[in-house]
Amino acid sequence: MSESSSMLYGKLKEYRALLTFPSLADVMHAEGILTCLDCPSAVVRTPSSLRSSCNSMSLCLPLESKAIIDELINEGVVFTGLYEAREDGFFSLEW
Repeated sequence: MSESSSMLYGKLKEYRALLTFPSLADVMHAEGILTCLDCPSAVVRTPSSLRSSCNSMSLCLPLESKAIIDELINEGVVFTGLYEAREDGFFSLEW
């Protein structure tokens, strides 16, 4: 398995938007809001290339649902990054 093919795992293969957070509490806060909004999502391990703190968990959601990020911001969710997961790596999404 090449390095690029190992970039996607679990739900990242299906959901291509990845949100990173400063703490597990922030992950859980966002997950609760997404559940209330009926937005499919999954908690996944933060890729080591994106890990900048002790938090090792992130959330992924369908790329076409990225507009829901405004709702998370309005609800006070703190996140550190928003990325598109592709076969060849993780790319910052402009917000």
